[in-house]
Amino acid sequence: MTSLNSLPQGTKLKSPSYTYKIKCVLGQGTFGIAYLAEMTYRTQVEGQFVTKTKDVAVKEFFMRDINSREGTTVTNTDGSKLFMDYMAQFEQEAENLRFMVHPHIIHVYDFFKANGTVYYAMEYLPKGSLDNKISQNGRINEDEALRIARQIASAISHMHEYKMLHLDLKPGNVLINEEDEAVLIDFGLSKNINKGVVDGYNSGVLKSASLCANGDAFSASSSPRSVFSFT
Repeated sequence: MTSLNSLPQGTKLKSPSYTYKIKCVLGQGTFGIAYLAEMTYRTQVEGQFVTKTKDVAVKEFFMRDINSREGTTVTNTDGSKLFMDYMAQFEQEAENLRFMVHPHIIHVYDFFKANGTVYYAMEYLPKGSLDNKISQNGRINEDEALRIARQIASAISHMHEYKMLHLDLKPGNVLINEEDEAVLIDFGLSKNINKGVVDGYNSGVLKSASLCANGDAFSASSSPRSVFSFT
């Protein structure tokens, strides 16, 4: 999948902890671009430090209607304060996710600034979303629906312990991991009841994260199945 103004394949990003090599674009929304990247990291094995790699999803803050790019640097074409305001909310999304450590909430590995913008890296779940699963296989049976609902409810309950609201629950924002379990994503509208949320912000770039080759992986669904009734 290609994207206007995206980083080219092979681009390297560095944070204080890890190095990333862009493989391809996963999707683009109004407020960001998601990439599949190879993360290089150091870990200890039997007392020795070794270098390893793994695939991750990297989100880049990039406002489609405001930003452009010079080389790898994101530029703000109209000097709008809007870019800075929404970037602050993107940073808040990353911070929210870093604190939400739970088996059914997407895990964030890293958060860093580079190229005039903000990035964060999270686990990559190539099986796609619950919305994809329903579209491809039809309705799920009652037992599976209850199992998934319990997992999502567990994630929401964990958020509530931190006084956080997700505010964008739907099958497109639930990924399926390798164990066929539900993982909640996309905290662009999430709200800390003590802090509030920037009106209209939604990162919206990992709603149906399938593989790069799937060109329509980020289609939004408007069907009734896109509504969850958790509160």
